[in-house]
Amino acid sequence: MPLDPAQRHQIEQDAITAAWEAERLVACDDAIALLREIADLERDDDGDVIIGTDADGHNDLMQRITAFLAANDQ
Repeated sequence: MPLDPAQRHQIEQDAITAAWEAERLVACDDAIALLREIADLERDDDGDVIIGTDADGHNDLMQRITAFLAANDQ
């Protein structure tokens, strides 16, 4: 039996919502991974995290955080 338009619309909306929720869960997992990495960094005497850079001033962690924020700023 074919679906009526309201049922079809609801199924489409449920699929869109499920896809959005899956994206958000992946983003949360990525954020947790970054936070765990930050938590493992060396700290100074005040307890502040020390984020070092290489000789050229680059820091892979900061670049990944920046990329994460750019991709997930919604």
